[in-house]
Amino acid sequence: MRKKLLSILVLSILAASTLVGCGQPGQSGESCMLTIFSTSGGNVSVMKAGTGNWIAAQVGMCLEPEDIIKSGNSSNAEITCLDGSTIEIQAGTKIEVVLATTENSSTTIVLNQTIGSIIFRVIKIIDPASRYEVQTPTGEAVVRGSAMLVRVIEDGTTWVTNLEGDIWAVAQGVELQIPQGQQCIISPGQPPESVMVAAGGYHTVGLNSNGTVVAVGNNTYGQRNVGNWTDITQVAAGYLHTVGLNSNGTVVAVGENTYGERNVGNWTEIVQVAAGYHHTVGLFHNGTVVAVGNNDYGQRNVGNWTGITQVSAGGYHTVGLNSNGTVVAVGDNSSGRCDVGNWTNITQVSAGGLHTVGLNSNGTVVAVGFNIFGQCNVTGWTGIIQISAGCCHTVGLKSDGTVVAVGHNTFGQCNIGGWTNIIQVAAGECHTVGLKSDGTVVAVGDNAYGQCNVTGWDLN
Repeated sequence: MRKKLLSILVLSILAASTLVGCGQPGQSGESCMLTIFSTSGGNVSVMKAGTGNWIAAQVGMCLEPEDIIKSGNSSNAEITCLDGSTIEIQAGTKIEVVLATTENSSTTIVLNQTIGSIIFRVIKIIDPASRYEVQTPTGEAVVRGSAMLVRVIEDGTTWVTNLEGDIWAVAQGVELQIPQGQQCIISPGQPPESVMVAAGGYHTVGLNSNGTVVAVGNNTYGQRNVGNWTDITQVAAGYLHTVGLNSNGTVVAVGENTYGERNVGNWTEIVQVAAGYHHTVGLFHNGTVVAVGNNDYGQRNVGNWTGITQVSAGGYHTVGLNSNGTVVAVGDNSSGRCDVGNWTNITQVSAGGLHTVGLNSNGTVVAVGFNIFGQCNVTGWTGIIQISAGCCHTVGLKSDGTVVAVGHNTFGQCNIGGWTNIIQVAAGECHTVGLKSDGTVVAVGDNAYGQCNVTGWDLN
């Protein structure tokens, strides 16, 4: 999924747009491309182009090329774009407007982000020539018709998380497409690399930025035998097996194979993998889906699915996210875990052991299924950017890097209240794993097999 950046094409797209007037809203004959919609915390400032002076940001203020906006340690702001896209600027962030242009229905917005975190949400229906880009000290994050989270730390290291749709990270002449719900790292002087964690039944898997894989926990069926894997771009952990996606679109698997859940050797052109209790699911580049393994409840009956952008495999059910934000599900529907037919505006799905969770485009969460432990009590969650469903608990990652959790907590798998600087979460059978922005990993919950022994990991 890596390819050389087509620099000439990029420059042509940027040059094709012409700058329009960006005076204050309401001025005759002018339209403001970027407008400050809201601020909070009382410490958001703007340096207008050529002035050298910081002034307090005001709601309704127009931002033009070379304008800089920064937020304090306890403040944030939201910017709206003329085409309906939004930019959420979180605390401790500094960005400069590089380009804000439009011609006919084509829009180009380029930002330079030197530190902090932003969430860029682009409207889904846009002109093919439009371009939305965030430049950082180490690379670029490019989005179209989607949403992404961009975090930059002091040395310029950049983390890009795909919240929805089509996201690319660009650096050192290499372009990396990021699967939905996953993230990559751009280190100084390096091309973008995938990095992630996955939590299985009783084991935990980590994907290093160099494409190798590590694992801890139960190894009864060899589910941790990933030491020779290379060039991996994504991992998935099932109950007793582990799956890896190669950069060339093929798939590898180790662990239990009682039901044929490892029979993925002939898969090609795969862009995402998911592992359930005893089945494995693959998403093809064309939006169709394939599955192997146990099918006692019809959890593999995905052959007619089309237009899918993300898949998730649960205990005995499989969930698919359609490109239009609706959701489909097959398999065991006891307790209503497959009752997702009325969901809309969903950007991510996660199938747990006995329940299903969906992330709405506005950062709220919905859930259906078995709820005896309260794992579906997510109604009050807001500001969520990633979700993960375990056997009987649900975990949500907030945009500020903190984590929330509900559900079964006998082993302390929901004791994540003190976690900070988290960029990805994974919920296993009875444990929870978090990937931090510095590449280290934390874990809580059941550790009977050492599945929480991740203290020494550094996936960077």
